Amino acid sequence: MKNNFLILLLVSIATLVSCNGKNEESKENKENTEPVNEFFSVEIDAFASKTDDFAMYFSEDGTSNFEDINAKWYGINGGKTSQVVLYNLSEETLPTHVRLDFGLKNQDSVVVKSVKFDYYGNKFQFKGSDFFNYFIKDEQFVTKTDPAKGTLTILAKDGVYKTPYYYPTQLTVDKIKEITTKK
Repeated sequence: MKNNFLILLLVSIATLVSCNGKNEESKENKENTEPVNEFFSVEIDAFASKTDDFAMYFSEDGTSNFEDINAKWYGINGGKTSQVVLYNLSEETLPTHVRLDFGLKNQDSVVVKSVKFDYYGNKFQFKGSDFFNYFIKDEQFVTKTDPAKGTLTILAKDGVYKTPYYYPTQLTVDKIKEITTKK
């Protein structure tokens, strides 16, 4: 009788430990799972020399005709610390083209560390030093890339900071299409 009681006790303890381990594994899996955006977003890790506003323009018609109605603005604090600039579009909005504008004020410089596009967990991202693979370089804006740091720095030209804006390359348009059509 004593043996049966010990066996029953050991089986009960083993069952409780086994179930507890499974619950802990489930909790760990849920905690490690990154939440999935149910909308299109663009995230830029950057810093500006002065407090300013950045903008993301988008079109939904397959063209690079950008209108003020299709612009998202985000304030960035000036300084040497990078911050994440995040543009979230509504669930109904699905862009085909994206233009990035880096500031309105007289900046000394803007440094782009990385850019990430996300739609329902489908993502593509790149370092700042790869920026001109995804956006068209415009010679009216002075830029310097640093492959070692993975950054792009946009500088004032002759002491004047003209708002730099960058149109997407075909690669960006293709990547946007790829992540927005993937299920």
